[in-house]
Amino acid sequence: MRPIIGTVTFAAALTLFVPAFADTTCPGTGDMVLSAKTPQVDLYDAANGKRVQTMDADKFPTCLPIAAKAPNMMLEVNVNGTNYWVPPHMVNTRMTTAGQPICRKLAMGGDQDKKAGSTRALGEGCPKPTNGGQ
Repeated sequence: MRPIIGTVTFAAALTLFVPAFADTTCPGTGDMVLSAKTPQVDLYDAANGKRVQTMDADKFPTCLPIAAKAPNMMLEVNVNGTNYWVPPHMVNTRMTTAGQPICRKLAMGGDQDKKAGSTRALGEGCPKPTNGGQ
């Protein structure tokens, strides 16, 4: 009797640690907005524009391809034939492409190719300064 209890306990514990993948219902490849994450999703007319509509989560479409990504992280999607920008914290996404490199002038002569644990990949893929970093 004891082995059965141990097996059942192990199987129950295993189901607790298996992640649920919401994107298996969205066909196709590429970056995609899977669904609403918040009770309402704000839709904007531009990446830095004004809010033009708020849509309830149950009316927000699923499996929307991402047409563009703005530097401020806003995502452009087509909702009911109109392009809108949505904040990424309001939607569940599936990102398959690499993100944009983080490019900025670093303090203390940091435009050099130095790697540090806390700044992993910072500056990789960025254009190198042509005037000696000045």
